[in-house]
Amino acid sequence: MTADYLANCCIVGAHRAPLQYTNHKRHDEVCAFCVPSAFFMNIFLNDKQELRSGWKLAVYLGLFLIIWVASGVAVSMFYAKSNLGESRLTLLMLNEIALLVPAIAAMLLAVRFVDRRSFEVFGVGFLPHWRRDLGVGLALASIMLATLVAGCYAFGYVSIHWTGTQTPRATLFATLVLLLVAAVSEELVFRGFPLQILVEGMGEWPAVVTMSVIFGAVHLNNPNASLLGWVNTVLAGILLSWAYVRARSLWLPYGIHVGWNVGLGFILGFPLSGLDLASLWTTGIAGSDTILGGGYGPEGGLLATFIFASSALIVKKRARLIAAS
Repeated sequence: MTADYLANCCIVGAHRAPLQYTNHKRHDEVCAFCVPSAFFMNIFLNDKQELRSGWKLAVYLGLFLIIWVASGVAVSMFYAKSNLGESRLTLLMLNEIALLVPAIAAMLLAVRFVDRRSFEVFGVGFLPHWRRDLGVGLALASIMLATLVAGCYAFGYVSIHWTGTQTPRATLFATLVLLLVAAVSEELVFRGFPLQILVEGMGEWPAVVTMSVIFGAVHLNNPNASLLGWVNTVLAGILLSWAYVRARSLWLPYGIHVGWNVGLGFILGFPLSGLDLASLWTTGIAGSDTILGGGYGPEGGLLATFIFASSALIVKKRARLIAAS
């Protein structure tokens, strides 16, 4: 193949017109490399000559799984050689550490070497209005919790007792750190880079529903999990996903997420997604399990269905106005 023919080949001229063959000396003369090259370019690259969203997500998932396995092995080896006890809190903390490492590392690698946009595009970092977004998220979580407590009083019997002095301070502190870290990990994994890439590839609603269904599925192994609890967790995922999509900042969904978890499990002492954690107060409720959630906690009842669904609608309509302001 001569240099003149290479100059007219659509592979060499792909940066000018990758899917057209008018660069040839004859319009109907196509080199043997042009058609397969254009085919593979269509598979991997979009019209902007960027890697397609599906491949970006695939690379991210591959990185995440590899680092997750390596992190889990490292944490297991550390635990085997340590003198740490076998309490549920210890195991939960180790699991969250094993998840946090790939959540951060996979995102850093995917953004830096695959997507190559700034982290701010994915709502990560100290954005200009991060304090406002965090504050709005915490405020919404407080309203949701107030609605929950009011609903518990309306539909059942409630008893709240101070138990903060009955638990070692170290345990309380570790529980608080656990909830803070867990919210970071889950927001990075289920919102952030993966959700943004899915939105670009398939649109907002399909991406939000897809990630929320997966978010609900990972909670199915929690103690006392139920179908209604899964539905509510999916609704919570939709709430958090819309908060991210509308605000383009992880701080808003993080504020909602951590505010709800800390308020529900650490401050009020309700079961949190089926888990009993050390808390400042302990809240007991008696009434219909269908409405109040039973052993899974309030997130397993119809009251939570109403709270998550209505909050998601509010965020979908209002968060964009907050971001625009």
